[in-house]
Amino acid sequence: MYLDKTKRFLAVSATVFFLGATWAQAQVPPPPPPVVDTDGDGVPDDDDQCQDSDLSLSLIINGVDTGIPNSGANPAGCTFADLVTEMIETCLADAKNHGRFVRCVSHETNILKRAKTITGKQKGKIQSLVAKMRQR
Repeated sequence: MYLDKTKRFLAVSATVFFLGATWAQAQVPPPPPPVVDTDGDGVPDDDDQCQDSDLSLSLIINGVDTGIPNSGANPAGCTFADLVTEMIETCLADAKNHGRFVRCVSHETNILKRAKTITGKQKGKIQSLVAKMRQR
C-alpha cells in the first residue's frame, strides 16, 4: 500500500512538473523581430518612406556639391537631399519643357525659403544648378 501511494505521488508530481514547465514556457513572449534599417539612416525600414536615403554631408545636384548641409533623416526617414531630389524628379516628370521645369523648382524652393528651411543664397544655388540641367 505504501508503495502504491509513493508511485501515485511520483506520477502526480511528474505530471505537475511537466505541465508546470510547459505552462511556464508558454508564458515566455517570443523575442521581438530584429529591427532592420537597410539604408542606415536610423529609421526602421517599416517606418522609412525613403528606403535608400542620401546620407552625404551636403546636397549634390547633377554631380555638383552645393555646399548646402544635408540634414539627418526626419522621422519619416528622409534627409534634406532625399526631399530635394524628389522635388527635382517630380518637376522633371511634370514639366513639358525646360522653362516649366525651372519654374517648378523655383516655386518649390520659394516654399522652402519661406519655411526657413533654406536661405535665399541656398535657394539661388539650387535654382542656378537646376537651370543648367538638361531635360530628359
